[in-house]
Amino acid sequence: MNKFLALFARHWSKNRVKLILTLTAVALGTGILILSFTASLLLKEKVSDELARNGSVLYVANGAWGSDGSIEQQRPSEWDSSAPSLVVEGGYSITGAVPITMPPFDEIRAGDKSYRLRSAVGTAPGYFEIAGLEIIQGTPMTEEDISLGSKKVWLSRETAELLFGSAAEAVGRRIQPPGTAFGRGMGRDREQTLIVSYTVAGVFETPSEVARRTYGLGDLVLPYSALIPAGGNARMMLNFMSGLFMIGSTEPSVEKVAAEVSGILASAYGEDTKITVWEGTPRGVSAYYEELRQAVSIFTVAVNILGMVLLVTSSLGIFSIMVVESLSRRRDIALERALGASQGAVVKEFWSWSFALSLMGGLLGLLLALVLAGPVFGTIAPLLGELSGALTAGVVLNPLAVLGGLALALGCGGGLGLLPAVSAVQGGISDVLREA
Repeated sequence: MNKFLALFARHWSKNRVKLILTLTAVALGTGILILSFTASLLLKEKVSDELARNGSVLYVANGAWGSDGSIEQQRPSEWDSSAPSLVVEGGYSITGAVPITMPPFDEIRAGDKSYRLRSAVGTAPGYFEIAGLEIIQGTPMTEEDISLGSKKVWLSRETAELLFGSAAEAVGRRIQPPGTAFGRGMGRDREQTLIVSYTVAGVFETPSEVARRTYGLGDLVLPYSALIPAGGNARMMLNFMSGLFMIGSTEPSVEKVAAEVSGILASAYGEDTKITVWEGTPRGVSAYYEELRQAVSIFTVAVNILGMVLLVTSSLGIFSIMVVESLSRRRDIALERALGASQGAVVKEFWSWSFALSLMGGLLGLLLALVLAGPVFGTIAPLLGELSGALTAGVVLNPLAVLGGLALALGCGGGLGLLPAVSAVQGGISDVLREA
């Protein structure tokens, strides 16, 4: 410690500006790395970990890809309404499967308010568990709702608040989609508009924007049987609507799940059955998730490179300080070695000094990151669109990011500071004393 204080005092008195600039540069590089690592981990949590929390969510259709990138379903379906149950019973990784239908409306009215839905889904009770949607008000959907074709709907919290002011106020209220026109009379020459009312049975927590857009989750969910016209052949209609369903799986690999599901359905309905499994929305593969991951990757790599460049550059300042120190103390080093000091002891002394400088700069960088985390993340958050909330909601430095930033600071500074020390102990002792 005494030697360290003596070295610090000597450099402070002789090269104060250089020492300050070196420590400042190390602090900036370390601080930027800690902030960039924290941002990377936060974004990874929002993009990847959040979606993986409930396992894989995939869609299965009786059909094939069309030229426009959407699914062309087989009509009538080659499988019946029992297909989802067969997949759950026969699959080793399938946790749930529910039919999916797309209601023929995208707008609803509640009193004098009108709201255009981003998406609506007709499905079964298991949908909420597969999609990770928590019911926060009202009652959950039941199998009885499916068997009765109940005219009930479940709204996201966001939709409920827009229409009724709060989630609690929404329960029990009525909504209406636009009326459906149909012909009446001989030759169906008289047109009549049928308006169906639905009762809000419950409200679920609004999914994250990433999950909603990745999987096409609905703002409004209703029993798929509620879309069957009154008086129609219910069993035929259910079979007709069974050509598309959602599955939840514990297996992260889409390819493995696709092989598993295809094998079960092909065994039940024939090898020639058209089966397509994909990750995306009910309408087809969504490029949104992949584009989002690429954007996050580019952002984090760019910021991490900036921090690394600044850290390595600042570590060169430590390297130059150690070069000056080794050259100015060549005679002292030779005398120490003549008196019995080993090369390892001399190198350790120099390395300790460079390590201490790196540690000081790293700790200053940590303090800098703590102070600047809010302003920095608040500035860059708008560049990330719907992910901006991940960087602005109660930002706390990630412990792994802190350890990573400090480790790199110590590694760069300590490693570069070691090189002059190794050079300083080279050569014969007598030659060094003679030259000095």
